[in-house]
Amino acid sequence: MNRRHCVCSILYLCLKSRHRLYGLLLCLLCVTTSFAQERSRGSGRRGGFSLTARNAAQLPDSLLVPDSTHIGIKRINGYHLTDKLGDRILAPMDTNRLNTANSTLMEGRGIAGAYTGNIGSPYQSRIFSERKEERDFIFADAFDGDIITPTNGYFYDVKVPYTHILYTRAGGSTKREEQLKGVLTSNFGKKINVGVDFNYIYSRGQYTSNNNKLLTYRLFGNYLSDRYEAHAHLRNINFIQNENGGLTDDRYITSPDDFEDGRRGVDSKSYPTRFTNTWNRVRGKNVFLTHRYNFGFYREMTENEAKRKQEKEAQREALKKQQAEENPSTGRKEPEEEEVEDAHANEVFVPVASIIHTIEYEDFRRRFISKDMGIDTCYVNRYDTVGRVPNDVSSAWNLKNTVALSLREGFQDWAKFGLTAFVSFEKRNFKMPGDSAKGAIRNMQKYDEYATFLGAELAKRRGSLLTYQGRGEFCVLGDDIGELRLTGLVKTRFHLFKREASIQADGYIKNLRPAFFQRRYSSRYFFWDNDWKNIQRVYVGGTVSWEQTRTRFSAGVESIQNHIFFNKKGLPEQFGNNLQVVTARLRQDFRFKAFGWDNELVYQTSSNKQVLDLPQLSLYSNMYVTVRLAKVLMVQIGADVHYFTEYYAPYYEPATQQFINQDHIKIGNYPLVNAYVNFHLKQARFFVTGYNISKLFASPNYFSMPHYPINPMVVKLGVAVKFNN
Repeated sequence: MNRRHCVCSILYLCLKSRHRLYGLLLCLLCVTTSFAQERSRGSGRRGGFSLTARNAAQLPDSLLVPDSTHIGIKRINGYHLTDKLGDRILAPMDTNRLNTANSTLMEGRGIAGAYTGNIGSPYQSRIFSERKEERDFIFADAFDGDIITPTNGYFYDVKVPYTHILYTRAGGSTKREEQLKGVLTSNFGKKINVGVDFNYIYSRGQYTSNNNKLLTYRLFGNYLSDRYEAHAHLRNINFIQNENGGLTDDRYITSPDDFEDGRRGVDSKSYPTRFTNTWNRVRGKNVFLTHRYNFGFYREMTENEAKRKQEKEAQREALKKQQAEENPSTGRKEPEEEEVEDAHANEVFVPVASIIHTIEYEDFRRRFISKDMGIDTCYVNRYDTVGRVPNDVSSAWNLKNTVALSLREGFQDWAKFGLTAFVSFEKRNFKMPGDSAKGAIRNMQKYDEYATFLGAELAKRRGSLLTYQGRGEFCVLGDDIGELRLTGLVKTRFHLFKREASIQADGYIKNLRPAFFQRRYSSRYFFWDNDWKNIQRVYVGGTVSWEQTRTRFSAGVESIQNHIFFNKKGLPEQFGNNLQVVTARLRQDFRFKAFGWDNELVYQTSSNKQVLDLPQLSLYSNMYVTVRLAKVLMVQIGADVHYFTEYYAPYYEPATQQFINQDHIKIGNYPLVNAYVNFHLKQARFFVTGYNISKLFASPNYFSMPHYPINPMVVKLGVAVKFNN
């Protein structure tokens, strides 16, 4: 029997074994012994795996441009845009051969997060420093991980058509969860790129009235030339959440034996919930365009620049040859790029200044509706006594228009940084039902706001020794007058013992007007109209990383005055005193031949736990081995664990889609263990995951939030395929 048949036999015995945990450990040990010596030195990527870095809705934490020798030779480049000004920053592509299974889970969005137990659910990070500023339309905040914006969406520059498709599936027919997401993009000549990306989630859920249906798609494109640059996208979302309010009796999870029906347990779809036949629907679109005209001049290449150009061309040809050998076509030669005569082929364009214009329109619409005739008994107040069931509707739109003038970095030797000044205009509109008669909330009330901001940015993004960025903007006219944002970041990179190390410091000072729907809201069960003070936030932090030991440590402290939170009654409340949050984060990865062990630990504390309670410790640990079979198939076998200490976790309130404080149930101290096998074959990645196998040996207390359990033990499958030729 060859090794491949041996592995299949072991996996089969593991699944048949009554003691699945020991079976999985046995499988891991056997595969390690059999194939450790066959592992290629080139398998996997250098560096570790960071859950946070895999969040598609998060900007990279570096201002450094990657090594210039790789720019122009990579066949596929992706980048993000900065807010309002539209500067391009190269972003990491999803090329990691490891941990594909982890990245598809809700837990893969960060080291620790709270959600309602189903893929595509409303989500809030347990790490306070990862939470963003609230939108005026606060009902969309819980879907930050699924909403693509101009600053977190990818734009591309590709030399061959690029397609990346991911499909995942878990559970039986009545509980099945499925996700299909992908991107298709192509260049038309050297200047134009167009594409589309999409994400579709349909999950029936493991519990009563817990199914989700999410659809988001985006059309995008860019035009890049020396003089003129433009980026545009059109994005649409349609999210439907079936809400149940959580379990009415947590013992169905913690003490399932109390509800045994003969020899069979109660199906999770039969667990009683707070209510049924209740939905939240959030829809919205985003239209975005940023473009600029560059003033500058052409100059002849220096000898060093001409030499680097030749080296890039040689590297590009070598890369094409290497990829052709790794992915031989079926007798068809890849078409050569069309040669176009370029009058400035041996010259370099030097931009001196730019005129920038950015316009963005975004709207959201939200409806909370129920057909459950008993839902009124779940709430203390009822402000609409006419309607038989809730049908709350609210909407908002925002139009931003920004004009900027930029003096570009590096157009002369003395121009070591770039300087940009801008003015930004905002027009906002909000709608929600108001009191048209006593006991009835009917006619839509409209509210208009506007604001004018002046701002400036000083940035140095070139160079490997020191980069920095500072931006400030201040509202001088309108409803947000006095609002202020000052942000800064400085980073230095150097070599220590022939390996790269870096030190970064960042901070901000903000004076923020509270979000509109935090100030004013009316619905069937909740009503508030508050004149809040502005929120003052001051943060300072730093990060140290060293490639030699695969270590990264960061720490920061934030001071917040007039913090707004949702209290135990589900109403917004402002804490007038000073609130401080201290966070320290350590990431340490280990590699030894076929063995890998990635670890991330976060410590955080709040000065007032009644206002803001946080888990003191949160950790992620991932242990695995990687092997190669037949020189083309890479296999990663391992198990990971998510854990956070016990604390009074927030409760998700469906009627407002907010995470509210509570002090009667603690959540935590449960190790969520997942065992997985990842495969990488040329341009395809596929995986099998045993989710929540810790249910077999740990106390069954697998809650993400009070009354909201995560999925029980289930097998998840997925495949991701790339086409880049």
